[in-house]
Amino acid sequence: MMANPAATIEAIRRDPHFPRLKAMVIDATGLAYYADKDAAFAERINRRLPFGTVTTVAGYLAALEAEGPGGAEYQGLINELAVGETFFFRYIEQFDALRAVAIPECIRRNQSSRLLRIWSAGCSIGPEAYTIEILLKQHFASQLEGWQVHIVGTDINNAFLEQARRGAYGDWAVRGLSPETLEACFDRQDRLWSVKPKYRQWTTFMPFNLVEGAIPSYPHGIGHFDIILCRNVMIYFDEATRHRLLGNLHKALADGGWLVVGHAEAGPQMNELFIPVSVPGATLYRKQAEPPVTAAISRKATPSPAAAALTLAAAPRRAARTPAKPAPRSATDAASQSAGPQSRSPASPQSASAPAASASSASPSSGVPAPPDAAETGERSSQLEACLARVEAQRLDPAAHYQLGLVEEELGVGDPVAAFKRALYLDPRFVLADYHLALAYWRRGRLVPAQRHFRNAREALENRADGEAVTEGGGLTVQELRGMLDLWLTGEEG
Repeated sequence: MMANPAATIEAIRRDPHFPRLKAMVIDATGLAYYADKDAAFAERINRRLPFGTVTTVAGYLAALEAEGPGGAEYQGLINELAVGETFFFRYIEQFDALRAVAIPECIRRNQSSRLLRIWSAGCSIGPEAYTIEILLKQHFASQLEGWQVHIVGTDINNAFLEQARRGAYGDWAVRGLSPETLEACFDRQDRLWSVKPKYRQWTTFMPFNLVEGAIPSYPHGIGHFDIILCRNVMIYFDEATRHRLLGNLHKALADGGWLVVGHAEAGPQMNELFIPVSVPGATLYRKQAEPPVTAAISRKATPSPAAAALTLAAAPRRAARTPAKPAPRSATDAASQSAGPQSRSPASPQSASAPAASASSASPSSGVPAPPDAAETGERSSQLEACLARVEAQRLDPAAHYQLGLVEEELGVGDPVAAFKRALYLDPRFVLADYHLALAYWRRGRLVPAQRHFRNAREALENRADGEAVTEGGGLTVQELRGMLDLWLTGEEG
């Protein structure tokens, strides 16, 4: 090969066998990130040559074809192509959201089985998986006593997995963590930080190809997860691969399970498959706990408690004004400077049920940008008419005004602020009315009254038992609502 690296890379890129080599590797790995990056791909090939006696692109292609994706050199090339950038508590807002919203819901939902399963898909060198175990043991140790907890990290890169199993990291992977967190969670070994044994008991690692592997794959333990983290993985895939993978991840989640993706990976399909749950600085995606109810039965069905809890947070069908959140975000006892730039999207109500139901029902397709069809429009109009009729018939019922406010806020009609105010006038301790009035103000940029009503809601929960059900919450507990409020009020006193 030529001595000049730049000339060598250019020669590889112009080799007539290069397009076939690149297409073969992308097809096997799904790494469409390299589809329009010939120079970067050629540079990776240059790192692998010479391969034994092989010094040409044609020879290297033939060797890989003979070896197949499971071969040692194929794996070596994959190790060169895969990106290993990661660190502990990366995007802290997402871990805050898991701690406040998703994990408490999973614990409540799985009380009978006492089993919690979490998948870090595309785990790289392992910090994400270990971060989850640290989070669980620092905040939920007593609640998970006697439970079976399984955290599995998978990656296509065997070299990454070997480092993940060692659990020892340089300063770059723990950057931003507080001295207290470092002391509590790591042992210093020479120039490395080693995850303490107590935070490695639930976590295992294994190789898995998200593109070629069957999902779910129950013989491999890939399936029926309560939480899946697949962050900054799909950005490397083409649209077809991404679409297929999202469908597979949906299948791999338990009913009511939660998906966490990177901030650049959301799109229309996410809202088609999942219920978006927005909290300050992050959006989680929830698999509907039960099949979508039809318009004919939706007014008769009472939603599951887990679905009704999402009254707090499913994405709206219309664009909402999104002002900046006034209170600064802070981390858990992991340092907040771990967080990267985040988008701020408000929590918003999901479709409220008709008056016969005491809580709102989840809409599986909320957030999809396409306009509603005639049947959906008719259903939503009927929903609004039913709420108006209920208010007319039961003017002193705070729940009737509250449900009307939810529907008006979602549809962008009427005056939901006034409806929530009427509910609070009739019942000053109606905590969800305070919460949704705060959200309504926040969406309209009225941050001072928004924070006031968030605080009112928190005060209304004082001296109430953690497990107590919240009025009109469809099974939402006091503890879970406190977690939501804490996210909005972080950084405030009292």
